[in-house]
Amino acid sequence: MDLENLGALVYLPGEKKIEKYDADCMEAFEDIDAYWMKREGLMFYPFDRSKQAFFFGKNVVEKQVQEFDLSPNDSLSQIEYETSVYMACDAMSRGGIDKVVLARNEILEGNYSSQQAFQNAVKKYPESYGYYVNIGPEQWVGASPELLMHYEEGVLYTVALAGTKSLDESFTDKEEEEQAMVCDFIEDKLTAVGIAGYTKSETTEALFNTIKHLKTTYTVTCTEDKALELLKHLQPTSAVCGLPRDKSFAFIQEFETMNRSFYSGVTGVMRKNSATFFVNLRCMRFYEGKVELFAGAGITKDSLPASEWEETEKKIATIKELL
Repeated sequence: MDLENLGALVYLPGEKKIEKYDADCMEAFEDIDAYWMKREGLMFYPFDRSKQAFFFGKNVVEKQVQEFDLSPNDSLSQIEYETSVYMACDAMSRGGIDKVVLARNEILEGNYSSQQAFQNAVKKYPESYGYYVNIGPEQWVGASPELLMHYEEGVLYTVALAGTKSLDESFTDKEEEEQAMVCDFIEDKLTAVGIAGYTKSETTEALFNTIKHLKTTYTVTCTEDKALELLKHLQPTSAVCGLPRDKSFAFIQEFETMNRSFYSGVTGVMRKNSATFFVNLRCMRFYEGKVELFAGAGITKDSLPASEWEETEKKIATIKELL
């Protein structure tokens, strides 16, 4: 493998193989309509849709990306995070917002290998979407369990994934409510784009190392155009933003002090007859001798700030092991 020109590696759990993209094939990602069912490659998209996104294709790009919209963070302390949770609960008590997902980070310093972290991710989480993305000044590695959408041969799959507990804990009404909100969000978006007749699975427990989530799968037949329209409606999902989405997004933009960048954005592989996208969770950013780890928690009116901090601690611990 040519490590000098390594742009990205991606592991799709359904295919059980690693695909490589060269660094000189990276371009600035524009409107998805120009790519959908037309071009093949890896998409790397941020949480904030107004920010810079990237696409790795199979051919060398003449116009290389020269400028990067990067914004480093400081580590968010427990007091800072719990304060933001308290503010979210206060906002919800006054009405207008039902759920807000608040993210935090942890920054480590040391000589860590992003490529080794990717290899560890694929080995440790073979049922998750694994990736390594090199965008010049920084590298990202992740192992996401959350399928946003898979579309192939007229069949579309999407997943509601919410609520977090340790393996030995039982889900409570709080997690059940979180999951129900995500299901409602998906069903509203299916209706909004005119997709009917979906099949909804029973809610099951999805395991990820030492933690578990509630998971519901949706299956529906639709056209390529409808699938693309749904994709635009789903991102960012309520599972990483909140409900109502626009109000919760505005709250995050105002009160979340760190830059999420690509955390909780979307990444996946597009082909001429299929597309697979995952929400970019369980991820880390490598830059300037540092590693930044990301996690978030869904805040509802019944949330306890200390408990939400503990949930993010558990999530960060699962990816810290990849180092």
